[in-house]
Amino acid sequence: MILWTIRHTKPHNPQNVCYGRLDFDVSPSFQDEFPPVLEALKQQKANPELFYTSPLLRCKRLAEKVSEVVGFSPTECANIAEVHFGDWENQLLTEIDRSQMNAWKSDLRGYRFPNGESFYDVDKRVSEHLEYCLEQNKECLWVTHAGVIASVLHPYAGVPDEDFVEGKFAYATMTRFDFQKINGIWKASFKHVYEGMPMPPLQM
Repeated sequence: MILWTIRHTKPHNPQNVCYGRLDFDVSPSFQDEFPPVLEALKQQKANPELFYTSPLLRCKRLAEKVSEVVGFSPTECANIAEVHFGDWENQLLTEIDRSQMNAWKSDLRGYRFPNGESFYDVDKRVSEHLEYCLEQNKECLWVTHAGVIASVLHPYAGVPDEDFVEGKFAYATMTRFDFQKINGIWKASFKHVYEGMPMPPLQM
């Protein structure tokens, strides 16, 4: 099965705060950011039969544009929403309590954000939706978030937890995953087919 994932474009976050479930709209530069994504879809000859978007606005805006290429509207799926940063939402990372920040740095994927999720929690809900898609055995497209794409890369494509790819994705990155079942277990190879627009490094 082929799964295409597209990370959302740059959100409108002028204060540069921590955001996961904060429902930011797209940036004012959106009109310049989405056309290369559509062109990449065309060049790759993507032909999805299943199309899902995160319910967050920054993904839905892009999914609306993608629908013009694939020919049908997406279905919203809460399981492919971004990680919930809990009490960290809407805070500058540089202002987070140092003990909490150090605890996260020591366990980037396993740390559960206060009153929020861990990236392992994201793995579980993403896997639930992905397993459903795999059962359908149809080419699939998700417009989603860095944390969600990482939850395919780590469990299915063999990216080690120590390689914290969640913090490395450019905006609008488009990735192709090719799945096959090996000894009863789904495994994926992947290629970033559109590198997107670089984002600033995390200020931790």
